[in-house]
Amino acid sequence: MKRVLVFGDTHIPARRDSIPESFDRRIRSGKYDLALVTGDLVKEKAMRSVMPPLPECHIVQGNMDLESRRNHHEELTIEELRFLLIHGTQLSPRGNIDQLSEIASKVEADVSIHGHTHEPSVELFQGRLFLNPGTISGATGGWGGRKDASFMEMEVAGTQLVVSLFLSDWSSEMESRTRYSKIQGQMIAL
Repeated sequence: MKRVLVFGDTHIPARRDSIPESFDRRIRSGKYDLALVTGDLVKEKAMRSVMPPLPECHIVQGNMDLESRRNHHEELTIEELRFLLIHGTQLSPRGNIDQLSEIASKVEADVSIHGHTHEPSVELFQGRLFLNPGTISGATGGWGGRKDASFMEMEVAGTQLVVSLFLSDWSSEMESRTRYSKIQGQMIAL
């Protein structure tokens, strides 16, 4: 089994300068095997300075990542599932599930992870699972303020996947957990 941290859209230090304390504590105790990051870190060094220590990271290029040049998407296999990691700038409008599904189909991804919308989502569509961890720092789409923060954890064992979504309004935290499995080439909810 692999434990995976999933987050993105930190926008540090341009729009935010921290993550919720409850997230920091949870990540510090998470014992993750790797992290999948949907981009828009803005400045990776600044982001890492406010985050707990991170495991091996796969990070894709976001539209606000000005310091570095990364791949616009990553394909990887974790256990027996194929993952697509993408920021989502390519999608119009933001979060367009039809377009994302076409991309996922081309690379034969069972699970697609995207960001850019700053809104968390967990969605089954055409036999594939689409995850958006939202914004771990609560960055708004504009230049000021803060919104609810969110991130995800995944436990991947063979063709089984447990997705935990964590939401914080900066004073309390909520968690939702869903289970999936790949059966006959399709992701289904259990």
